Amino acid sequence: MRKQNLILGCSVVGMAFLSGLSACTSSSSQTGANGAGGTDSTASGGAGGSHSGTGGASRNDAGCIVGDPNSTYVLIDDMEKTTHGPLEFDAGIAPPQTPGYWYNSGAKYFSDAGADTSNPPQLSFVFSALPTPTDTLNCKASTHAARQSCALNGLYDTCGVGFEFAQVPDGDAGPLAVDASVPMLTVPFDISGYKAITFWGMTTTPDDKGSMQVKVSFPDTDTDPRGQICNGGGGNTSMCYNSYAAYLNFTTSWQEFTVLLDTSKGSAGGIAIDKTWGYQQAQWIPTQVYGINWQAQRNTASDVGPPLKTDIWVDDVYFVK
Repeated sequence: MRKQNLILGCSVVGMAFLSGLSACTSSSSQTGANGAGGTDSTASGGAGGSHSGTGGASRNDAGCIVGDPNSTYVLIDDMEKTTHGPLEFDAGIAPPQTPGYWYNSGAKYFSDAGADTSNPPQLSFVFSALPTPTDTLNCKASTHAARQSCALNGLYDTCGVGFEFAQVPDGDAGPLAVDASVPMLTVPFDISGYKAITFWGMTTTPDDKGSMQVKVSFPDTDTDPRGQICNGGGGNTSMCYNSYAAYLNFTTSWQEFTVLLDTSKGSAGGIAIDKTWGYQQAQWIPTQVYGINWQAQRNTASDVGPPLKTDIWVDDVYFVK
């Protein structure tokens, strides 16, 4: 469960069962024009495939990326109007539901190898100003993005940023403090009407090959312990969090990434669960998705090399239908 609380006058989103944008207005949508959208090529790598970015995307006369003329793009968030939410997207969200918020995750402060560091600090996520404004879909100007940077010390420590689609008042919260906002409970949301998401991403911490792997996952009721499936309805969550996901390579340049919400291709493209760990009977349930998470991970032991620095930037997120 993730709650929105009012702390010292600032609205922050609390941590939930995660290991390892922006005013509440009508959602914006637009149809692509002037050619095909960003190409989606698959490379070898982790479960879910690796989808390339802007490389083959069409551009208009102004040099801006344009979408597929046969698709409609529905803005989820552009991170410009508030500090961390609620999301601009509200299609299909009706009272008592309200749009969800962005959060950060990971960075184990209690790591045996030394405390991980996180910026923005955990539980205090806010959007970041871009050093240089940029353009995204159809020349849409952007000055802010969701950014999370960490220094990771331990094996499999993670650093992530994400959001959840919808929330409702938590009826089990009990009496509230006078200065507290109403605690909220995240609920599953139906994204089955969309074929993909597209967004812009970059990093300032590439490896020696010039990129950083980022996992984009879609926790649902089968893979998140809130669904009471991966944990068998108990408190052991060791089989959870292996959500359907794609693996992308962020570089130091902004790229458009498109992730197909398609499980038929397995690790050759679309999204898939990792076959090497976690709950292997998980089904993709697009009508029961909690949100989207972007995550980097350290895959070397704590005694191998210095802390891994990760820096994830995500901008202008859309559904595609």
